Amino acid sequence: MSVFLSPLAGSGAQFFTNAGTPLAGGKIWTYAAGTTTPTATYTSEAGTTPNANPIILDANGRVPNQIWLTEGVNYKFVLMTSTNVTLGTFDDLAGINDISITGVAWADVTGTPTTLAGYGITNAITAATAAATYAPIASPTFTGTAQIPDNAPTNTNYPVGYRDAPQVSKTANYTLILSDASKSVLMNGTSLTLSIPANGTVAFPVGTVILVVNTNTTSLSVAITTDTLTLANTTTTGTRTVARNGMAVLHKISSTAWLIGGPGVS
Repeated sequence: MSVFLSPLAGSGAQFFTNAGTPLAGGKIWTYAAGTTTPTATYTSEAGTTPNANPIILDANGRVPNQIWLTEGVNYKFVLMTSTNVTLGTFDDLAGINDISITGVAWADVTGTPTTLAGYGITNAITAATAAATYAPIASPTFTGTAQIPDNAPTNTNYPVGYRDAPQVSKTANYTLILSDASKSVLMNGTSLTLSIPANGTVAFPVGTVILVVNTNTTSLSVAITTDTLTLANTTTTGTRTVARNGMAVLHKISSTAWLIGGPGVS
């Protein structure tokens, strides 16, 4: 059991009457804080031998032994004369340096309960939860839209893209969706049409690039809903054709305008 020296009469203390004479035969009663329940104190830091309760002062008003208090316990001391006249009551006392009583809770310091095994901080998440929640995770899946700066003189942030062009494979007529941006759309079906939705329906960011590949034996039609699709290096607009094994690059150049070009595109 851990004990701590009492802040009142802990070692060699001397007490006096109200008249200033030594309190010979005076008494020190020890109770649990705020109560009249007798509570033991101890004669040494070993915490094995209890003091008498009450502790009787010697002829010079001194305590006969040291007074050590149990860790984590608050005490009430009552000082009396030898004839049981109360001279003072001292409540809610804990041993000197007893941090289990006088320490400040971590939550009071940080506002956030936390813990780390071996450091004595309680009311917290486990190490496993902390590692899974806050530590770097291999191949994490992000939510929302991660962005990076382009480092231009007038800096702009753009969504993080792909190093490659992940493939989306379709065997029926298909209308592009927002997640097709920066991907390759592989069309393989007879006389299919790939449609670009209106900006008011699917607002691809200006600068979006989509690769379209036709692997069917018949040509592929690339149509646009209400915006403008222009064949690259021409002023020709409207639905374009991608030949067998042809490859088209769609590039959005304004909110309602796209360019299309590539081998096999007419």
